[in-house]
Amino acid sequence: MPKVKTSKEEVLKKVIPVLRQRGVCQSSMSELAKACGIQKSHFYYYFSNKEQLIKEVLMTVNSYFEYNLFKTIKNPKVSIDEKLKNIYALIDKMFKTFEGGCIMANTALETIHLNPTYKGEIQGFFKNFISGLQLLLEPNYTKQQSAILAEQIVQDIEGGILLMRIYDDQKYLNNAISRMEKIILLKP
Repeated sequence: MPKVKTSKEEVLKKVIPVLRQRGVCQSSMSELAKACGIQKSHFYYYFSNKEQLIKEVLMTVNSYFEYNLFKTIKNPKVSIDEKLKNIYALIDKMFKTFEGGCIMANTALETIHLNPTYKGEIQGFFKNFISGLQLLLEPNYTKQQSAILAEQIVQDIEGGILLMRIYDDQKYLNNAISRMEKIILLKP
């Protein structure tokens, strides 16, 4: 019998891996409830519907990523090499450790053409990712160059995540990260 008591944060934490693997459309509320060890009706205590649940999952992922990315980037006591090392660790945790890749890109690919309900949360995630990298680039590039390069880096990383999943080989994401390092550190 599923347990009855759980917090909203625990529910979100347990739902995220399921959504990474199965996606939004292939994850029923019953399956998500089972993964959380709660009854389906308990979801409705926290979330009025599946769309609200997914939005809160995306907001949670975005908040976690944004906090950790900017905590690293804006720390004046940390060298650029250490910042890059911390960003690699964050990327590893977000995209390599968990099966399924990038939940934002997955959700966008799966839902954006059917229903743009999650578009704002997804755009917010990528906007934060780009603006964070832009801050790292600005000491060596103009503001405009930094913006263009940051977008290219995020596109490269997301492509690396996709190819990593398709070929089951982390070299694609590792190569994208290596290219990011060269751009940020001005290495040929």
